[in-house]
Amino acid sequence: MKKIAVTGAAGVIGRALCTDLEKDHEVVAIDLHDVQTVVDVRDLESLTKAFTGCEAVVHLAGYSDVLASWENVRDVNIAGTYNAFEAARRAGVKHVIFASSNHAVGMHEMEGGRALYEQGAGVVVRADDPLRPDSLYGVAKVFGEALGRYYSEAFGLRVACVRIGTILEVDSPTDPSLKVPPFLPKLKPEDTQPRYAATWMSKRDFARLVRAILSRDVPFAVVYGVGDNLTRFWDLEPGRAIYGFWPEDGVR
Repeated sequence: MKKIAVTGAAGVIGRALCTDLEKDHEVVAIDLHDVQTVVDVRDLESLTKAFTGCEAVVHLAGYSDVLASWENVRDVNIAGTYNAFEAARRAGVKHVIFASSNHAVGMHEMEGGRALYEQGAGVVVRADDPLRPDSLYGVAKVFGEALGRYYSEAFGLRVACVRIGTILEVDSPTDPSLKVPPFLPKLKPEDTQPRYAATWMSKRDFARLVRAILSRDVPFAVVYGVGDNLTRFWDLEPGRAIYGFWPEDGVR
């Protein structure tokens, strides 16, 4: 049993992850509301206290709106991510999993549009391809990945950055209530299902990925969090090669 802190524990991903990890670990659920430990990630001292005694931190907290303002991105997604890594260092945490995003390389999808979701499109975005953020939100994720590498190499934290695709509250890429994301203005309503069929990851598979990461002593890595979807365009191979993980769910 490990003691694991999860920031953003009241969010869509956080709730499901905490439920899974609580089966066999002690979980410190951290958020601004509706969880056992109410902490603002902008408060370094409180975050350090919350992390004390934890072996691992999964940092999910932040504004999830891709079109978020600079002020929100700066104060929460950038400064809050710094606080998470620094608090982990001060508290003696060994593992940090940073919830990065496909938006760190999102310009590929922004430019590719509907054609990217076609079977046989032949586009594979690798983890070591040049960074191409599509928004200030994406820029903040790039910052978090760079910060994670720094904390790994300078302080010895074992850091994994997961570029998450699409994890949904309904946990289904075919739910009829889904709509085209507003950050993809080129798409039409009929492109909704093809888009989610390419980018979806189940909550179960995300929890399995977190467990796989925590089972390995890897200094630093960047992997994609996406299902075994027939039309996926992000490379899953690093997750298998580095952490022995391959998703069980996917759209075929």
